[in-house]
Amino acid sequence: QLQRLSGLVEQILSMSMERRKTFCLYPEELHIQEILEPLIEQHKLKADKPVRISVDINPDGMTVLADRTHFSNILSNLIDNAIKYSHEKAEIDIHCRTVRTGTNEQAEISVTDQGIGIALEKQRHIFDKFYRVPTGNLHDVKGYGLGLFYVKTMTERHGGSVSVKSETGKGSTFTIKI
Repeated sequence: QLQRLSGLVEQILSMSMERRKTFCLYPEELHIQEILEPLIEQHKLKADKPVRISVDINPDGMTVLADRTHFSNILSNLIDNAIKYSHEKAEIDIHCRTVRTGTNEQAEISVTDQGIGIALEKQRHIFDKFYRVPTGNLHDVKGYGLGLFYVKTMTERHGGSVSVKSETGKGSTFTIKI
């Protein structure tokens, strides 16, 4: 029931945020470690398979200027997908570092899994609203095709970007820069 409710809440949040015309972010300086730790514990508890998540944050104490709720939801969506699209056991690596683009510094956070991966021709659609990668007769992964749409929309609202590198059968890496 918790998984079902969690999915519904995420769907409602995604749709309502997109519809708001007077949408406002409330950015604050957030310690990435403090945001990630409870998210990882929540996802391990609700997962229906063994989950191992390693986190590498460099530099220690790294912060990001972001809206707490939406930044948490962005990371939660990426972790959730990494678990859902992993095989019998989820092996996930989260890497956080600071990157310089021109004169700006951004936080770069990547979530890597060793799951089913995404075919190259499908990758350009995965951030589209309601798009789900066709899996033939496999209906074991539930969703509405809103999670990555939300990730892209909210990351861009923060002035950032999201990208994916994936290979069928070898897993995926989703990287956000904020």
